[in-house]
Amino acid sequence: MSETSRSVLVNAIVARSIDESHRAATPLELFYDLIYVVAIASLAAELHHALSAWHHVGHAIWMYLFIFFCIWWPWNSYTWFASGFDTDDAQFRVASFTQMVGVIIIAAGVKPAFVDNDFLIMMIGYVVMRVPYILMWLKVARDDARSRPVAIRYAAGVFLVQAAWALGVLYFQNWNLFIALVLFELLVPYLAERSLDKGLNTRYHCGHIEERLGLLTIIVLGESMLASAYAFETIFAHYSPELLMVVVGSTLVLFSMWWLYFDDRVEAELGSETKAFVWGYGHYFVFLFATAVGALISVNVDVQSNHAEISNHYAVTGLALAIAGYLVSVWAVHDSLLAKSGLEAVELPLLAVAVIAIAVLFETVLLIGLAFVTLNAIRLVRKHRQPTGPIGEGAE
Repeated sequence: MSETSRSVLVNAIVARSIDESHRAATPLELFYDLIYVVAIASLAAELHHALSAWHHVGHAIWMYLFIFFCIWWPWNSYTWFASGFDTDDAQFRVASFTQMVGVIIIAAGVKPAFVDNDFLIMMIGYVVMRVPYILMWLKVARDDARSRPVAIRYAAGVFLVQAAWALGVLYFQNWNLFIALVLFELLVPYLAERSLDKGLNTRYHCGHIEERLGLLTIIVLGESMLASAYAFETIFAHYSPELLMVVVGSTLVLFSMWWLYFDDRVEAELGSETKAFVWGYGHYFVFLFATAVGALISVNVDVQSNHAEISNHYAVTGLALAIAGYLVSVWAVHDSLLAKSGLEAVELPLLAVAVIAIAVLFETVLLIGLAFVTLNAIRLVRKHRQPTGPIGEGAE
């Protein structure tokens, strides 16, 4: 940690160097991520139950998309801010803890929102999270002259959108308004960073921010592994060959999802503002589909243990669609940014098509898992065969 961030009480918030060596996620950031698992797990459980019961499926999917955004967006905002301005003083820690309380309130409000369209509790949690975020940007505006214009635009933009959210939930409850506010939320960083002098824009440590989003990917996949644990628990109580195939196939899928995501590094590409926005926003879909895979594995377990209303065809197809979404999302945030060529450039979308075809034609999770393993094996062999350069310059 830099010398400017060692005070135990209050430090001036100024931009951190983007060239810090060994910049790693802090214990506070890891703690912050784990709190989010509570809200994500609550939402995944609601999706699991709604799909297993085959109850208002369209509404369930729509609510999942919307509520996941409301959970992910504050995490995304805080993560990028902390990459640029983390001081680790008492004030910053209290602001982080306050946001964690907001996450817990949001988790408590997931079920009322998902089931009854009652967003009041979630809105309270959202306000609790966004107020300290606004205050931290205002502190940046006071303490860091170079960052002041950008910080003021962030603070003003977030405040205006947050006020509109509160008014919308309290008085309007209109989905067109909510969709518009989602778009405005996404526009705030883009507009805030639109300085004529690019040297005034917020600077981020690319290696650190890549690690931060990778860590939440691990946490979300770990949350989905609970579905695999549920599958193992169920097979010991209700053994059947079909359930065994779900257990083996889903485990292969989850391990392969991790493997594919961490097969490449994109740190060198994040210096481009356009690529950074695509990469950062694209992770909404990575996290969304990774979480959905876990919920749909549980749905498939319910089907094979006769605890679901949904048919096997729809359960496997739903899982395949979630997996395909994950593959296309990883392609968008990794392969497309790395400008791969030939078959290597499209192998993830091709696997996505193959996964859906397997689900429709064979209705088996095991073959989907084997397809994943096959692609990972191909990638591993390809990397092993890459020519090595001079000593110390071998392939990754």
